Amino acid sequence: MQTHVLFVDGTTADFDELAEVKLTDHGVEITEVEGEGKVRVLFPWARIEKITQRGLEVGASYTF
Repeated sequence: MQTHVLFVDGTTADFDELAEVKLTDHGVEITEVEGEGKVRVLFPWARIEKITQRGLEVGASYTF
């Protein structure tokens, strides 16, 4: 599934189907494989305006 994150400052971040996306108590956790390693980023809920996920398995929009 594809994930699009809109932040409160107007910037955006897009993640493709290969990224693992988890909605946690602290925010949105994104894990991506880059080469031989993994990169994990946590975006806190206070910075997020809207999350949109699209794909064959899910279609959802979350606004906080």
